[in-house]
Amino acid sequence: MKIMMACALAVVTGLFTTIGHAQEDRWQVLRDDPTLRSGLTVFAVGRRIDRRCDDISARPIRAYAFLQGLVTHAEGLGFTRDEIEDYVENEDEQDRYTEIARAYFAERGVEWRDNDGICRVGRDEISSGSQIGRLLRGG
Repeated sequence: MKIMMACALAVVTGLFTTIGHAQEDRWQVLRDDPTLRSGLTVFAVGRRIDRRCDDISARPIRAYAFLQGLVTHAEGLGFTRDEIEDYVENEDEQDRYTEIARAYFAERGVEWRDNDGICRVGRDEISSGSQIGRLLRGG
């Protein structure tokens, strides 16, 4: 009986591990898609600016519409809303986009904790009318 329980436990553990790896492998399609990668980068950078700058705020209706467009795109790739939600809420994926946002600011000579620099980038994005800028408004 103990041997059967141990075998059953090993099978279940292996199944969950396989499902987890299969899910992560399937997410590679989302990671590699240029529309999603670009869109989630825009959102991550905009969110950082919104959180760090008192004189800049998000445009919630535009942000919602923008994100809905990304969801629709991901659904077109064959993913369900639940799968998309699992992807964007996954801690590893969030960490990945944080690093992408860090690199975005670094390319502009701004340190991650430099609020003045982050706000300067935000004002530049708003002034240029970039996708990031369209999701934000200056005060």
